[in-house]
Amino acid sequence: MITTLIATVALSIDMTPLERAIWKVETNCRTGEIWGDNHTSAGGFQIGKPYFTDSKIKGKWPDAVFDLDTSVLCFRAYMARYAKPHRISEGMTKAEAMARLHNGGPAALRATGKKKENLDRYWSKVQKALKELTR
Repeated sequence: MITTLIATVALSIDMTPLERAIWKVETNCRTGEIWGDNHTSAGGFQIGKPYFTDSKIKGKWPDAVFDLDTSVLCFRAYMARYAKPHRISEGMTKAEAMARLHNGGPAALRATGKKKENLDRYWSKVQKALKELTR
């Protein structure tokens, strides 16, 4: 199912399996003018304005993230800034750290309580999508 949906979207850049899984979890591989979280996140990757600003990608939020290629570049820039090896806990994969950062922001890797529980659920969804991609 994921492969079929992804194949119908013309991208000028190749997505990693993790990026495809996050796209699946966030919007079921939809593109265009997609809003979420009461209009605080937008596009296929559901990127919020602070995330977009932190990524330092050129353009204006939300219009820029309605373009899937720009959303992927934004994700990569954000991860280059925050998914540094020294920030990732021992035993956590980089993929898990990136998924948690994408969903929970810069403090996600230090989350506790309800926030950590929510991030645990999000990571489980991403893992499931990753497994579907490799079937």
